[in-house]
Amino acid sequence: MLPSTLTQKRGRMIRERGEGRPWLRASAGVLLSAIVAAVAVAAPAFAERPLAERLPEAVASAQKLVEKVRGVPFPGTVASAILHEKDLKRILGQKLVEDLPAPFARYAASLAAVGFYDPDPGLEQKLTTLYARQVAGFYDPAEKKFFIVPERTAETAVAGASALGLSAETLLEDTLLAHELTHALQDRRLDLVPRLKSLRDSSDGLLALEAFLEGEATVVMMDALLTRLPDEAKELFSNDTLTTMMSGLAASATVEGADGVPSFFVKEMLFPYVGGTAWVQARKRTGGWPAVDVAYARPPQTTSEILHPERAGSAHVLLNTGDRPSAANVPPGMRLLYEDTFGEWMLATLLERAGAAGAAALAAEWQDDRVVFFEPKDSLGSGPLPVGFVWRLRATSPDAAKRIAAALESLYARPDGRPAATVTATADRVEVVRGRPAASAPSADRVLSSPRAASAPLEGK
Repeated sequence: MLPSTLTQKRGRMIRERGEGRPWLRASAGVLLSAIVAAVAVAAPAFAERPLAERLPEAVASAQKLVEKVRGVPFPGTVASAILHEKDLKRILGQKLVEDLPAPFARYAASLAAVGFYDPDPGLEQKLTTLYARQVAGFYDPAEKKFFIVPERTAETAVAGASALGLSAETLLEDTLLAHELTHALQDRRLDLVPRLKSLRDSSDGLLALEAFLEGEATVVMMDALLTRLPDEAKELFSNDTLTTMMSGLAASATVEGADGVPSFFVKEMLFPYVGGTAWVQARKRTGGWPAVDVAYARPPQTTSEILHPERAGSAHVLLNTGDRPSAANVPPGMRLLYEDTFGEWMLATLLERAGAAGAAALAAEWQDDRVVFFEPKDSLGSGPLPVGFVWRLRATSPDAAKRIAAALESLYARPDGRPAATVTATADRVEVVRGRPAASAPSADRVLSSPRAASAPLEGK
C-alpha cells in the first residue's frame, strides 16, 4: 500500500508502507478479473508448478517483462516472499492504523465531522475486511520487497476463467507481477518512502502521487498482458479497451467486500486507478512512454492535475500565507490534531454528497485549500469526543466561492436550525468552521454526529 487519506483499493491490493498515511491500494484485482475473463478463451491452458514454489524465478521473469514493456532498465533484483491469506487480515489491520496522522478513531471522526461519511463505530473492521478481500500481492518500498498471497492469486484466476472452463492462472500471475513490479521500478526511480513522508500532511498530494503510480502500473500491466497473448486474443482489445474497463469500474463502484463501507472510501480506493490510468494514457498518446518519463522530474502534485491533464502547466492561485489555517487557529481548550489539504477530488466528493448540481464542475473551480483539525484537550486520543476544524479554500472567482459555500451550507444544515458548521464566502475564498463544544451541551451530546444529524456536538464559531 502507499499512503493517502485512508486509501484502499479494489481488485487485488497492493501494499506499500510509507511514513505518514497508509498506501492501501488494491493491485487492480477487479480489473484483472475482467481482463482474465476477456482473454481466457484465447489463452492456452497448461499446468504449472504452484507460484509459491517458483516465486523468485517468476519475479525475475516479470522484471524483464516490465523492463521490456516500459523501456527503462530495471536495476538490481526485487526480493520476494509469500504471505499466506490466514495472516493477511491481521497484517492489514496493523497497517491500516500505524501510519495515520492520528489514532484511527480520531482520524475517522475528523472525516465524519467534515461530512465525507456518517459516523460508523464499526468502520475499522469493515475497512480491514474490505482490504483483505482485495489483496493478491503488494510491493513494500520500506522493505524493498514484493509479497504475494498465493491463495488469492489462484482464486482470482478461477473467478476470471471458470465460466469458460479454462485455466488462466499463469496469465493472471504475469499480469499481477507486472503491475506490482512496476511499483518496484517506480521506487527505484523516485525513492518512495521519503517522498511519501513529505506528503503526510496533504491528502491531495498523496492521491495525486498514487494516481500517477497506479495509472502507470495499470497501463504497463495491460501492455505486458498483450505481449503474452496470441494474435487472435489481441484482437479482443482495442486502444480504448482499458479506458472502457476503468470507466465501467468507476461507474459501478462495485468492489468485493464493500458491503457496509461508506461510499467515500470505496470511491477514494478507485480514484488512483481510474483517474491515474486516464492521466497516463493521455500522456502516452501524445508522446509515448517518454512523455510519461517527463513526469518523473515533477510528478503530479494535485488531484486537479490528474483530473484535468489538458491544463498541464497551468498555475493555481494559492491561499495567501495569512489565510492558511494553522495551529494558531485552534480555539482555547482545544489541541491540534493534524493539518491537511483536501484538493479538488475530495471537494468534489463532498459537494456530491451535499447534493450540489454539477459537483465535479463546481469542484473544478478549486485553486487551493488547507484544513486544521483539533480536539478537546481532555481527549485521550480515542473515543467519542468531537473533532472540530477550520477549513479554508480558494476558488477561481468570487462567484465560484459563493456557489461552493452555498452547496456546503446545505451539507451542514440541521433540523433544529443550528448548522453543524458555519460556512462563509469572502471574495474568492470560502471558510468552513466547526468550532468549540457548546458550553451548555450535556455530556451525552458530545458524541460525534454527522453534519446532517439533529444534535451535533460542536457549534460553528
